[in-house]
Amino acid sequence: MILLIDIFLIVSIFLIAYLGWSAGLTRSFFAVLTGFLAILAASKYPYQEGINFYLIFVITALAVMLVGGFILRLVNFFYMNIIDKAGGAILSAAVWIIVAVNVLVPTLTHGTHALDEPAQNSVYKTISNKMQSHISVFKDYVPPVLERKAMERQRINEEKQEKK
Repeated sequence: MILLIDIFLIVSIFLIAYLGWSAGLTRSFFAVLTGFLAILAASKYPYQEGINFYLIFVITALAVMLVGGFILRLVNFFYMNIIDKAGGAILSAAVWIIVAVNVLVPTLTHGTHALDEPAQNSVYKTISNKMQSHISVFKDYVPPVLERKAMERQRINEEKQEKK
C-alpha cells in the first residue's frame, strides 16, 4: 500500500509541476486570487437577495482577471517568462504536496492507517513526518469523517485482538 502511495505522490507531483510550468506563476496566482476575492466581495455585499450576489461575484472576478492580464503582459514585456514558469511549477508542486499529503492520501486510505504499515523508507511517511513536525497545524488536523473511520477501525482491531 505504501509503495502505491509513493508512486502516486511522485507521479502526481511531476504532473502538477508540469501544469504549473505551463500556466506560470502569474496566471496561477491570479486564478486563485480571483476566486477568493470574488467570494469575499460577494459575501460582504449587504444586499444578497436575488441576482445581486452573482453580479458582485462576476464583476469582482472580471476586475481581478483584468488586473492579472495586465500584470501578465508586464511579465512578458520584461522577458521574465522563465522566472514566471519556474515559479508556477514550484508553487503548484508545493500546494499539491500539502494537499496530497494532508488531505488526499488520508482520504483515499480511509484515515491514518496507511502510516501503520511497517515500511523502512517511504516518501509519503518522510514528507508527512517532516511537514507535521515543522507545521503544527497539520499535525493536529484530521477531518471529522476520517477521525470517525480511524476510531471505528481501531475498535474493530481491538475486538479482533480480544478474540485471539
